[in-house]
Amino acid sequence: MRGLTIAHATLHDADWAVLGVAGEVDLATVPELERAVKGVLDEGNSNLVIDLSDTSFMDSTGLRVLIMADREFKDADRDLAILVKPGPISRLLDVSGMHELLRVIGDTAELTA
Repeated sequence: MRGLTIAHATLHDADWAVLGVAGEVDLATVPELERAVKGVLDEGNSNLVIDLSDTSFMDSTGLRVLIMADREFKDADRDLAILVKPGPISRLLDVSGMHELLRVIGDTAELTA
């Protein structure tokens, strides 16, 4: 079954909101991710981590959301980081060159490094 689940949390030791994205990010589900990112952007001054650790698939529409989110957060003078673990999403970011354009981390501890 295809689907997407997004959980919203806040890191207590930093000014970071976290969107935990589980499932598949594709043309059918990307509007939900866009709404969640916009919600964080509109609700205050926190930076954002998009946690893709539990994301099993992402197509080019998902990459577009990451690029647009990065631009929007930079325009708002805020930071965005993409959290990934080794696997298909990490490979997608590498192959597409997105790991050089976006702040890609493997652990939230890297946010304060």
